[in-house]
Amino acid sequence: MKMNFLKVIRNNWKKSAFAAAVSGYALSSLKTHIDINQHMREFSTKLSSSCKTVPSTKKVLVVINPIANNKKSEKTFKKYCEPILHLAGYSVELLRTNHIGHAKAFIEEMAVLPDAIVIAGGDGTSSEVVTGLMRRNENRCPITILPLGRTNQPLHKYFHYSVQSELDYIKSLCSALLPMLREEFMYQSVIRYDVINDDADSEKQLKPIFGLNGFSWGLLKDIDSTKEKYWYFGPIRHYVAAFSKLFSKNWSLVTDYVYTPPCSGCADCFEIPKDESTVLKQSFFGKLVNSNRRNVKSQKQLIKNSECSNELNGKMEANQIDITCIQNNEDFSELETNFISSLQPGWNFIKTIPSITCSSIVPQLVLRSRTIQLYPNGESTNDSYSIDGEEYDARPIKLSVVPNAIKVFC
Repeated sequence: MKMNFLKVIRNNWKKSAFAAAVSGYALSSLKTHIDINQHMREFSTKLSSSCKTVPSTKKVLVVINPIANNKKSEKTFKKYCEPILHLAGYSVELLRTNHIGHAKAFIEEMAVLPDAIVIAGGDGTSSEVVTGLMRRNENRCPITILPLGRTNQPLHKYFHYSVQSELDYIKSLCSALLPMLREEFMYQSVIRYDVINDDADSEKQLKPIFGLNGFSWGLLKDIDSTKEKYWYFGPIRHYVAAFSKLFSKNWSLVTDYVYTPPCSGCADCFEIPKDESTVLKQSFFGKLVNSNRRNVKSQKQLIKNSECSNELNGKMEANQIDITCIQNNEDFSELETNFISSLQPGWNFIKTIPSITCSSIVPQLVLRSRTIQLYPNGESTNDSYSIDGEEYDARPIKLSVVPNAIKVFC
């Protein structure tokens, strides 16, 4: 009998291999489904015992990008995340973004903010939510960043996990919601972006943009933004996108820059313009000066820092400029600007492709500042930069630190 079975397999090895593959996939999927259901039961049980149920009046607004995670984001949220919020006692309102700027305008114009906002999308969605909140002159509600997309860039700053399987993915969603349910949060500094308008007679001044993650401009930004075009190469698409730049002309950019030194907070940093004095008590800076938050001094302690307003300038030709907001050794926020200028077409570039895909290229110049202004030069061939993953035309721009601006559950 055993010999006959082996003989059948040998004579029909193609069908046998196909049946084995299908059976293996089915068993693996079944095991994953069982493990996920078991995890959700255990998580719900622990949640009921460890987290206090919030009052039924508490509301949470979920800003969701419906095209995230291959258009599965809303289905995943409703299946795994929404029941957790209801179990904790939250009332859930869902906002599906359907165009660029939708979330920003909606939050900016809301009559009453919810008790919390859950960001279920990528970098662009988080930037829109933060911008909408920062443009308001009233108290800002806290936010939670939910990793519904499989490739969210900023999330590892707040949640330490590695998504390797469907089960790990579901675990990461549950872990991202726990801090909000337990009221565990930190104050996060944001970057303010102001377009520098040289036309003094301009009737319309562009509103500032705010972001949590950073500014990117140059060759490496182009590689990262175009890698999805090569999706058919699967896990090596980033390498292919980098290799394709060998034939590109956008290898360098030229910019003038003006920056001010880092400052932990002095009288100049918190100076309120005259036209904003009427809303001092409601403004962010008014609260910032008088709050007991970490890294913030009281108004009596603010002194004049002679170096705070000093402007230093220079000119740089680089392949890539990255600007992020960091917490320095003296425990206050500052901008870190990295200029990368070592990349050249040819064999040496091919050898650096693994470093490019791992974001481990060493910058040739690093600047630490409170503010920095960039003035793109006409010699530049790269005509767009990225703010939190969103593309903008390369125009003169000023970046500033807004310390401890947003409460983030993490």
